[in-house]
Amino acid sequence: MLSIQKVNIATLYNRNEEYKSCNRETDREDRSKIQKFKEILHQNIIPINELLHLAWSGVPSELRSTVWRLLLKYQSPNRDANFAIIERKRNMYFEMCDIYFAKNQQYDEREKKILKQISEDVKRTIPDSSVFRNPQIQTLLERILFIWNIRNPACGYVQGMNDIVTPFLIVFLSDYVDIDTTKLQFTNEKQLDHLDQRLIRQVEADSYWCLCKLLESVLDNYTNSQPGLVRFYNKFKEILSALDKKLYEHLTTSLSMELYAFIFKWSTCMLLRMFQFEVGLRLFDTLLAEEQNYFELCLFIIISILMKFSLKIQKLQYDEIMILLEKLPTREWSESDLSLCLSEAYAYQRIFSKK
Repeated sequence: MLSIQKVNIATLYNRNEEYKSCNRETDREDRSKIQKFKEILHQNIIPINELLHLAWSGVPSELRSTVWRLLLKYQSPNRDANFAIIERKRNMYFEMCDIYFAKNQQYDEREKKILKQISEDVKRTIPDSSVFRNPQIQTLLERILFIWNIRNPACGYVQGMNDIVTPFLIVFLSDYVDIDTTKLQFTNEKQLDHLDQRLIRQVEADSYWCLCKLLESVLDNYTNSQPGLVRFYNKFKEILSALDKKLYEHLTTSLSMELYAFIFKWSTCMLLRMFQFEVGLRLFDTLLAEEQNYFELCLFIIISILMKFSLKIQKLQYDEIMILLEKLPTREWSESDLSLCLSEAYAYQRIFSKK
């Protein structure tokens, strides 16, 4: 991770009106880093702290499924016990599917309403992707989200959760079929048709449990009145004001802007809609490596992004800013751009965690 003692905050701030994107040629997986991951993963008792430290700056795509399960504590670091633990969790999920999706299952009116909303949201999930247009993938995504809704009555299903589960589905499915993560297309869609249904069910179960693990510490973002998001937004205003007073005053005093709607939109999907999908996978490497602090890091990532466009925003009026925030240039960022932003966000986080 970045050492805060070596960071000069003045050098982090983007002083250009237009942020200059990094060279995409640097987005290549380092063979020595892959070897370090393999050395850790091949130990009988996997040293999780070492894995967390290494994963923070990105996980090789070929090892991502295993590393993510470990970071979320879904997979045991004890290799001898791992298979039995995962099998038990998968079987628990299969039993829930049998209960909630039994043949001739009768749902009450509330459940029908939620199931309809989930079905509509699933159809809107990355609609230009052949993976998420596939009926089989849509069906298992509906099951994951509906079972989450049933098992978490305090918050239930909330829009944005459909986005959060997509990285898990793609990463775990990629162990068995070839997926172009840049275009989010099957290299050969027939691979899925010929894939053993047992493996597809395992992908579904693992995606469900990883979603549960990720959301368990932020459930108050999704309950009535969203107290977690309210705290998040208040802290966002406080820190943005301290780091970039001119930007904050332009937004809040000069233009009387309320950014809560954008903060809600970005944070409820863990910032995934701000980036291309492949860059979003790299984002999840770091968020999962943050353990219980990942949502706080999201706050500083948002602030770091806004500060990159600070000088531009300060020249814009209300409607122009709304248009910019609706379609941030971050959608064109490379993994290198994100890595720089994460380093900045981490530096800001370390400064304010000491106050």
